[in-house]
Amino acid sequence: MTGNFVAVWYPGMETIFKGDPQKVAEEIMSIGDSAKAEQIYEKAKDESTELHKCLEWDDTIAADKYRLHQCRQINCSLLIKRDDAPADEPQEKIRFFYHDDISDGYVPVLKIVKDEDKYQALLRQAYSELRSFKQKYACLSELKEIFALIA
Repeated sequence: MTGNFVAVWYPGMETIFKGDPQKVAEEIMSIGDSAKAEQIYEKAKDESTELHKCLEWDDTIAADKYRLHQCRQINCSLLIKRDDAPADEPQEKIRFFYHDDISDGYVPVLKIVKDEDKYQALLRQAYSELRSFKQKYACLSELKEIFALIA
């Protein structure tokens, strides 16, 4: 990256990551052209870094947070496939659970498609994620036509 830049946290992340985003970005960039998570973690071990402020250092809390992360991964990793589809047809698989912002829980997709409010909420979430995708890859001019379709 060349030129001047200002780093900011993704909206809402400033409550999670306590370090100054500009300093954090500069520390990560100082690792080299590419920084692996392991390298960032090694740098964050240094208590004098901004990165250090962004990680949980209490092992008990960190272990619980990691297990919660694993539970979220379980819910996001389960898929549904039709068991009555012919074996020679490609198996379309969809997510089994989706996160419900209202209950902050995971709801089976089979319930969502039967509940208009939940279905509309999932649709809003899909649009929001499309906008996030657009923001994430805004630097790729080859996707400009696709981005034009995303409101």
